[in-house]
Amino acid sequence: MAKEQVSSILRALQILECFMDGETEWTLKALVDHLGIPTTTVFRQVSTLVERQYLEQDPVRKSYRVGPRLILLSSVILGQSDLRRVARPELEQLSNAVKETINLSVLLDRDIFYLDKVETHRSIVCNTKIGSRVPAYATSAGKIILADQSETYIDDYCEWLKQCAPLTERTIIDPDRLREELARVRIEGYAMDNGEIESGLICIGAPIYDLSRRVIASVSVSGPDYRMSADQEEMIKEVKRTAANISRVLGYRG
Repeated sequence: MAKEQVSSILRALQILECFMDGETEWTLKALVDHLGIPTTTVFRQVSTLVERQYLEQDPVRKSYRVGPRLILLSSVILGQSDLRRVARPELEQLSNAVKETINLSVLLDRDIFYLDKVETHRSIVCNTKIGSRVPAYATSAGKIILADQSETYIDDYCEWLKQCAPLTERTIIDPDRLREELARVRIEGYAMDNGEIESGLICIGAPIYDLSRRVIASVSVSGPDYRMSADQEEMIKEVKRTAANISRVLGYRG
């Protein structure tokens, strides 16, 4: 493939990856400023993506958002995920047992990516979305997976953390406090965030291991603090049991 074609593909991917960073809409100027690519180049790429329905343009604001073809592609990929397929029955059993929102998450860059979710039918629910990303340091799922990373990775992560802003008054952004938290997670086998990503929300996560004994994902239960606090010990037991069951199906023998 010609070098010019490869560069064009890479630029298109850079544009699409902007929509993975929590921003649901981008103007042309915002994309240009964020990527540092000439306006004419970005406009040409975006126009092609709109034509192919990977992006769509708001007719009033003229901003761009994810299009139907990209949504279809992502749903097909998620549907074919072995981890998601294997975990789903266990997630549903956990949801039935604890009557709260259940999430299946993996680490993507420095964030947690929600691979699957089982909703509760109770009045107050966790508002996570399949395919969305949130900072790993502010979530129980993120702490679980970070705790299994190498010291070099954690050193780099903590250095990056110094520039991060708290999401709530309880968010841990001090590197030393995060290291202490990860050490506790390794000992206790579960992680918790108490209002760190959203005030009034408690999440409890446990690790999913693969055949090589590495933590590849997390299963977590989320709910309002007044419900989660009342049944905290039961929640911890059930989420750890579910994670262990999924790990066994994946071949883990710990």
